[in-house]
Parts: sequence; structure tokens; C-alpha cells
Amino acid sequence: MATAWVEASPAKDEGGAPFVLVPGLSMSWHAYRWLIPHLADTRSLLVVDPPGAGRSRRLPGDMGVEAQAAHLSRWLDVAGVDDADLAGHSLGALTAARLAALRPGLARSVTLISPSPDPRLPRLRDHIGALVRGVPDEAPRVLAQAAGDYLRSSPLAVAAFRADIGRGPGSVAQGVSAPVTVVRGSADEVSSQEWCAAIATAAGGRLAVVPDGGHGLPQQHPQAVAAILDQAALR
Repeated sequence: MATAWVEASPAKDEGGAPFVLVPGLSMSWHAYRWLIPHLADTRSLLVVDPPGAGRSRRLPGDMGVEAQAAHLSRWLDVAGVDDADLAGHSLGALTAARLAALRPGLARSVTLISPSPDPRLPRLRDHIGALVRGVPDEAPRVLAQAAGDYLRSSPLAVAAFRADIGRGPGSVAQGVSAPVTVVRGSADEVSSQEWCAAIATAAGGRLAVVPDGGHGLPQQHPQAVAAILDQAALR
């Protein structure tokens, strides 16, 4: 299994389930590099490079979220993780939800950060346009990190993204039995308030909004996201 990941542990590891973090479309673990220090003081972390991103090889066939979730399930078996608090960002949020549905005994909680694709944007170019419109609200480091990861990723990941456009909130939440928190930045052009609220409702969970946040919340507002993740893990 050619899957790469990064682990971080607190200086005083008191055991317990780790956080497992899944980056978004074409993103590597670097998307969480500013978040890690805010979480690793108290909990172990595993941050994966999804298939076709960072140092991980692409899958030989389907690269959609269902296939990625199945792949990550096998990766967690290899990593020896059978109990975790899951979090995913953007397309990784959908992957995390499908992983939680596939492995209901694994997920203690599920946090969906800026879940995408939002079906109100019916074409790939609509999503690209929303990302461009949101540029003024993103921190410069978000743009630099994302550009570097996109250039190194497999183009097949973007092709698979098209197949997941139009997935409804019920489909995202289906089969997820763990407590769900959906997180959105108030200035996010990619993941709308209506879409995020609908997922939270479908999952019987809650919606948390980060003021002035864009789409790249883990890079832009890592401390606020860490606080939400800590709260979700205690539910």
C-alpha cells in the first residue's frame, strides 16, 4: 500500500483514540501543517496524503470518495487504528463521512470542514470560479500551500471530483452513526451556508461557523478549527 502519512504525538501521551485528518482535493498533509501544533499538545494525530496527492500513489481505478474511503479504511488497518475521531476538509470531508459509514465502529466523532462539492455549483468550472471569488478572503499561505500541492497531484483526482458533484446532503450523511459537526467559514464561496446546514440536519449533527473564514479554514484559522475539533471529540 503506497500511502504516506504523518504522525504527531504529545510530549505526554495519555493514550486514547487519535485524530485522523483527511485533506481535500489534491491536497497533502501540508494542508493541516498549521493546525497540527494546536492539536498535538493533547492528542495523537495521523494526517494522510490521500491517493494521488502528496507522496501517495493514485488508486489504480476509481478515485471517487467511496473508493478513497475504502482505501483509507485499509490504510488504518495497516496503521493499527481501530478507534479515532475523524475530520476531513473540502472533498476530504465527504471521504471522512463515507469512511465513518463504512467503519461505524471506528469513528467516535466526525467533523466535516468546508465540505465540497456543494451541489449548487453543478459544474467543475463553477467550483473553480467560486475558489477564485474567494481568493481575497483567504490567507496568502492558503494559496501558496494549495498551489504547490495541486502542481504535484494526479489529474485523475480532479476528474473523479466531477463524479461526486451533485451528491446530496442525505448521501453524505447516509450510514454515519457517529456524532457529526459541520464547520464552515462565514466568507466561504465554495461551501454555502445552506449546503453545510443541510448536511448537519441530515446527519442529526450541528453546524459551527467560523467568522470571516474562507474555504481554507485549517490553514487560515487553525486555532478556531482545533477548538471545534476538541469540542467535537468530547461529545
